Amino acid sequence: MVTKTKIEQVRKKIDKIDDQILELIQKRGVHAKEIGSLKSQLSAKSSFYKPEREAQILRRLIEKNSGLISDKKVKSIFKELISACLSLEESLQIAFLGPLGTHSEAAVKKHFGSSINLDPRATIDDVFYQVTNGASQFGMVPFENSSEGVVNATLNCLVDEKLLICGETYLDIEHNLAGRATSKISTAKVIASHPQALGQCSKWLENNLPNIKRKLTSSTAKAAELAKSNKDTLCIVGSLAVEKYKLKMHAQNIENHSDNRTRFLIVGNQKISKTGKDKTSLLIQTNNKPGALVKLLKPFEEKKINLFRVETRPSRLTRDSHNFFIDSAGHQSDSKLQKVISTLRSDGAFVRILGSYPDES
Repeated sequence: MVTKTKIEQVRKKIDKIDDQILELIQKRGVHAKEIGSLKSQLSAKSSFYKPEREAQILRRLIEKNSGLISDKKVKSIFKELISACLSLEESLQIAFLGPLGTHSEAAVKKHFGSSINLDPRATIDDVFYQVTNGASQFGMVPFENSSEGVVNATLNCLVDEKLLICGETYLDIEHNLAGRATSKISTAKVIASHPQALGQCSKWLENNLPNIKRKLTSSTAKAAELAKSNKDTLCIVGSLAVEKYKLKMHAQNIENHSDNRTRFLIVGNQKISKTGKDKTSLLIQTNNKPGALVKLLKPFEEKKINLFRVETRPSRLTRDSHNFFIDSAGHQSDSKLQKVISTLRSDGAFVRILGSYPDES
């Protein structure tokens, strides 16, 4: 028989564990600050944030995890802990495609935790500019969506700028139909959102609200602002915007595909060391002639290096050339990958390493 006494006994056990966790968190903070002091003596200008170290910590913990709390939640908890400890060493500023309340902000917090300074920018070009000029240590930019494809502005910036890819993160994209507190679906005249969000929810809209006018906005956050100020306008936004703008939820998870997710890249000036499970992104430029793609892929096949993606674009600088964006398994310091790059260059291709970083896929 369950009694209040038994419940109180269990609660006391939880309180005791919470006290122990708090004490250990503070001890971790002391050691983190000590490491920061030691690092500053080695290099005063270097960032204390090391993506490779964080990846190794999280992988080790996930490998040891055998309890009731899922790997995903354990990772999220420790991301916040690492973020809080890092804030004792330095104030990390992250530029990202704004405004606040978008999926980009959610991706930043998922990857870096909450103990950072957010620097929302109006364009992807501006994100790169802020990091290039040192105003922000890192930038977070959307790279590709599983249903809508690659983000061309990010591809162009990777070609034009000299920043390195320092990491990646994947965000499950969920879209919700929302409006101000007094809004009603039956009286709505407009549905506002970013073009990609409208495209990713096209089937639901066609089946449920085929005759309501669609209004394109520069971001889902702008759509939320529009709906907040107009009772006849609904918006398609993420849960972060619903919370931030205190909107009324009309329908949840209305996206076409339940496995819809966006890959974000972290860009910076830092070269990332090996972690044991890495990706390397390459920009390869070759002459536009028959068999060019087959020729550049062959060295990867011969060395048995797995490729995650190949994206082709005409070069904007040279009329007769094509740019190939390739994500391969491995780190640029791996001997096999070095031999592949050497072979490609000896065959006349231009190869630029965009970065090696922990594989989060």
